[in-house]
Parts: sequence; C-alpha cells; structure tokens
Amino acid sequence: MSHFFEIHRATDQWGQIHVLSDSYNYYLTFGTGGQQSGMQVNQPDRLLFQYTQSMMLGALFCPKAESALLLGLGAGSLAKSLLVYDDKIKITAVELRQQVVDIAHNWFHLPETPRMNIITGDAFNYINNSPPTSDLLFVDLYLDNGIQNSLSSEKFVQNCYDALNDKGCLVLNLWDEGKGYVPFNLSLIEEIFTSQSLMLVTDESNIIVITGKNFQPDPHPRRLQPIAKKMGDQLDIPLQKLLNQLQVRN
Repeated sequence: MSHFFEIHRATDQWGQIHVLSDSYNYYLTFGTGGQQSGMQVNQPDRLLFQYTQSMMLGALFCPKAESALLLGLGAGSLAKSLLVYDDKIKITAVELRQQVVDIAHNWFHLPETPRMNIITGDAFNYINNSPPTSDLLFVDLYLDNGIQNSLSSEKFVQNCYDALNDKGCLVLNLWDEGKGYVPFNLSLIEEIFTSQSLMLVTDESNIIVITGKNFQPDPHPRRLQPIAKKMGDQLDIPLQKLLNQLQVRN
C-alpha cells in the first residue's frame, strides 16, 4: 500500500487544498473524496490517471482543433497534454480557486505560456455569459464528494452546445460516486446536441462521455487508429486501447 505524505497545504474560502506525495507521484486533493489530479514526478507531462487519458480521446474526434476550453483546471494535466500534443492550439481554462492555479504552476509544472489563458472564476457563470466559441470543450468540475448538481441542468448543457464551434466536441468527466449509476441525464445531452454519445467507464469508475455537433458516433473507426497511435506514442499513454473501449450509448 502506498504511503502518502503531505508536501503542501493551502486554504481558501472553500476549504483546504492538499498536495500529497508517495515519492513517485504528486496528487492534488480537496478533501476526503479522493485525488482530483496527479502527476508522475519523473514524467510531469504524462497523464497519470486513466480518466484524464480517456478524456484526450475527444481530440481524436476534432483533429483540426485550434482552440480548447477547459472548465475546471485542477493540477493542469489536460492542459499540459494539449499543449504538448498540439503546438498551435490555444487554451482557455476556467478555475474557481486561485490557490489551485498557483499550485498547478508551482507543484505540477503547468507552464506559463501565451497559448493558455487562465481565468479565475466560476465556470458556470463564465459559460453562461456567451464566451468565445471553441473547437473542444472539456468539463471536469468536481467537489470533493462528487460532481456539482448544476452540471446536469438543461441550461448548462445548452450553454455547452452554444460554446462550441460547428464541428466542436464536448468531453465530460462524470463519476458514479459509488452509487452504481450515472448521475447525469445523458438523454438531455443527446437531445440538445442531436447526436448519440460515446462512453467509456475507467478503472477509477469515472464515466467519460464524448459528443459533439455533427458528431458521427462510430466508437472506434479505423480511420482514427493511426491518429490514436501517434498521439498515444507522443503522450506515452495507451490511447489505441482506450479508443477500443469506447461504446455508443444505447
């Protein structure tokens, strides 16, 4: 069993933020509900958790993406991978807590770069105010005990639709919170996007949902395998294997 020790702690109006280590990895946690983000110390740009690796599948379905919006920054794992994979993509990340942004830079090697704009504020307010549209939208909004209820509202899903370009893709990180069912109305997403969703259940019990505008829900078309191999090799993650685990939601 891994032994964790605390290497940093911060406190803000929402509570404590901890950075833990087991000597090989760093972990970001907000409370007792598990690790929100992780980083391999000797490979700081590699996605450590399978759920973040799986979220990168969204980029396969939008291969010419020039922009990405991240609702929820955490330790910046997805942002780092997008920057590494595509040297032209522009990223906007919205994070509620400035302390989390500081920790991502100071402890998790999130770079300062003109290709990434980090906005400190409420993601729901941000997307509710008609932001510039993006090609990719990653939603990774968590409290320490699960997803936020506002996530499953019709207004939020419609805002996600409106925040995407014509062929944009939405990637959602959900969690069953140990209850054995998806805490989200996926039919609502498909109704608003007029597309079926692709799903993957990870080893950590996260549920990754991918959909989009003009979305063709072929879970693992052969045409994506070469791109998956290239991206997987570049990021050192098993992306082809994860692509094969995608399923069309029935």
